[in-house]
Amino acid sequence: MSGGTRALRAGFLGLFLGLLLSSQPAASAPQVDLHALTWHVHVDLVDPAAGRGIDFWQAVIDSAIASANGLVEGGQGPFDTPCCTRLARSAEVVAFGSPGDGLDVLDSGAEQTLLNNSGAPGSNAYLIDSITHCGGPAPGSIGCAELPGCSGNGNDDPNLWMAVTVDAFDDGTLASVIAHERGHNACLVHVAAAACQIMQASVFTPGNGGCLAASECASYRAGRTVTASGLECGCLDDLGGSVPDGGICAEAVGGVCSGGLCGSSSGDAGVRLIAAADPGSALGGPPDDALSVSALKGDWRVLGAFAATGEDIRGLAFARDSGVLYGVVPGLGDDAIVTLDPETGAILQIVGTIANGTDEIISMAYDPGATSAPSDDRLIVLEASSSDGELRWIDPASPSQASLLGTLPLSPASEFRGLAYDSLNGWLYSATAFDFALFRTDLSSCPPSPCNTQQLSTPGLSRSDPSLAFSPETGRLYLLGTAFGGARTFYDVIDPATGASLETVSLDVFAPAGLAAVPEPGVAVGLGLGSAALSLLGRRRRPPPTG
Repeated sequence: MSGGTRALRAGFLGLFLGLLLSSQPAASAPQVDLHALTWHVHVDLVDPAAGRGIDFWQAVIDSAIASANGLVEGGQGPFDTPCCTRLARSAEVVAFGSPGDGLDVLDSGAEQTLLNNSGAPGSNAYLIDSITHCGGPAPGSIGCAELPGCSGNGNDDPNLWMAVTVDAFDDGTLASVIAHERGHNACLVHVAAAACQIMQASVFTPGNGGCLAASECASYRAGRTVTASGLECGCLDDLGGSVPDGGICAEAVGGVCSGGLCGSSSGDAGVRLIAAADPGSALGGPPDDALSVSALKGDWRVLGAFAATGEDIRGLAFARDSGVLYGVVPGLGDDAIVTLDPETGAILQIVGTIANGTDEIISMAYDPGATSAPSDDRLIVLEASSSDGELRWIDPASPSQASLLGTLPLSPASEFRGLAYDSLNGWLYSATAFDFALFRTDLSSCPPSPCNTQQLSTPGLSRSDPSLAFSPETGRLYLLGTAFGGARTFYDVIDPATGASLETVSLDVFAPAGLAAVPEPGVAVGLGLGSAALSLLGRRRRPPPTG
């Protein structure tokens, strides 16, 4: 289909070492309901000379299954129910069919019957080239699956089949397609509610929505093929709730709970994000609420309003050396610099007023300076007029003065909504809201103006209302934004060296307007590198500020 979507028809779709954590997981974790499938790849897709041998496809399938499990088991927002169920590959991936037999294209009911009657005993999955028939004509489909008669009893119909296409792999949606198709095997049907739901009848490119309603989770768990997996969901409890982010879990080395999932504390699970946003809307409403966002899969919850009087926040930055979360409250005349409680989102106090008249500070980032002392910290802001933009720096010790760094050689500056500072390499990143693009600025080039700025390639990304944050622990950028006219909110983990998205997840909707990376509550950060190494974490030398 056009517009970056594919119709999915009946039966289709589809910190750190030395962490000290104060919270503990629930005493009783539920057992994983496991879906073990035998995977087959059509022989015409197996081409070792082109680097796509059976081992290549097995690695692709394993990676997609792991991501699909994160979507199903983890959370993507308030609508979602984190679900203690996982998929697994029950045997080595094997080739099926004969060269040129046409079974690489599912295009008839007879071929559906053939898939149903072939394969190993139990549930089987097939990777094929394309699908044009799934219970009837279904051009452009990227997945198809058997929807059995269901009694609600676990493992009541284990001999099921599903098929997914290479197009889903090429589109970056294979994980959600696999989760969706197995959902059909588990008696789930298409829905039209929350846009992040696994069982949506269509998937945006890229898609990867993982939301399940509570009743859908129950059906998914009942559709297991293994009745006693011996595995537990260490970040969920028997009542269906999630262990608070920051809890210890044993399923990963240095495991920490994040959004219902257990991840390594040295990776995305060890990062918590605070967003300024309008929850429940992706249409760019007033960002008067603070959200806590898991950096592992984007699970989010509302912390609370910034203030009872409904102040908007248009930029966030967390000063790691001082442990202070800053925000910008734009005004009709001057802009206010405020401090915020990272646990509740409440404005603590106004610490400075920038006399910028009709100009407006629209985004903010944090530069820790060359030492671990707050004395060389600075807040970097983008101040925009009707067309031009200037990068300025603010000393947190005297936040009523914004000194010029240099001009941004791009316009209109008001479209540059996201701002994040890579303190490991000394780069400032910015993102545009109109005709999305990601830019990298060398701040050492700014005096005099303009600053040396280059655009990065961002294949597959198109975001409105982009907000950026950088974590020196993971060395990654985090991006929140909306797309498709406000129909979706997406979360991306970005490789700052290339601008490519390492993972894209569709979330329960909200409109972001600022983002900051902060430590988990109750977490003491240690890298086991000694105090000298710690003092350099996240810093590089930079020229002294001017202006």
